[in-house]
Amino acid sequence: MDIVLSQKSDKPIYTQIYEQISSQIMSGQLASGEKLPPIRTVAVNLRVSVIPVKQAWEQLEREGFISTAAGRGTFVSDLAHHEISDKRNSAAQELIEKDIKACKEMGLSLEEVLEIVRNKWDDSKQ
Repeated sequence: MDIVLSQKSDKPIYTQIYEQISSQIMSGQLASGEKLPPIRTVAVNLRVSVIPVKQAWEQLEREGFISTAAGRGTFVSDLAHHEISDKRNSAAQELIEKDIKACKEMGLSLEEVLEIVRNKWDDSKQ
């Protein structure tokens, strides 16, 4: 489990933690059933308060990414393939909605946006 926090980000610390862990679960970097370190350990390693880590864990649990067993610890949930696919699609849609709004505000056409996306997609393969 790798988490890199940015103090320069406009996103709260708990959001950065949540997004990185949920992304690692959706991509398979964190496997179903894998035990996560305790909240206090994560907080110490990240050099942050326990509060944002606890907030991230609570959100991850609410959304079904992780589950906590009293006395045993916190584990990556056993998500079915379609559940992971649904979560990935939902996350992508949220990101894209924001970008579409910004592109429309700049006056870009759909064709211009698609061309930009194609170029960036191709650049990211290299």
